[in-house]
Amino acid sequence: MSERTTEFYEYDETGDVLDVYFGEKRAAWTIELTDNITISIDRTTRQVVSLSFLDLSELIRPTAWGPRSFPLIGLANLPVPERDLVIKILTSPPVNAWLDVSVVQTLPDSPFAVTHLQSLPPRALQLATTGGYG
Repeated sequence: MSERTTEFYEYDETGDVLDVYFGEKRAAWTIELTDNITISIDRTTRQVVSLSFLDLSELIRPTAWGPRSFPLIGLANLPVPERDLVIKILTSPPVNAWLDVSVVQTLPDSPFAVTHLQSLPPRALQLATTGGYG
C-alpha cells in the first residue's frame, strides 16, 4: 500500500490553509519551517504526522521563472540531531511528494535550504479551489 493512500486533507477557505495528515490526527512536535509552512512530527516514531500550508494560494502561485521558493528558516535554531531528523523527513516519502527541498550555496561555508511546493495532488487542489475536506 502506498503511503499516499493514508493521506487526508482539510482546507479552510477563509484562512486559505491546507492541512495534510499522514494517518490519524495526533499530538506531535510542530516546527515552523517557513512563515507559511509547518511540519508536525511524532518524536517517538520519527514519522511525519502533518504538513500545514498557510496562505496556500500565495505558496502555489508561480513566478515568471518557475515555482516560488521559500527559505527553511525554521531549521536554523534546531539542534543538529533534530535538524538532521527534520531534513531526513523532508527529503523522504511522503513529504517529498509535497515539498521539494534544495540548497542555495551563497558562500562556501553558508549554504541554506529552500523549498517549494510540488504540484498538489488532484484531490487537494480540488479542495483548495472548492473548499472542504477530503
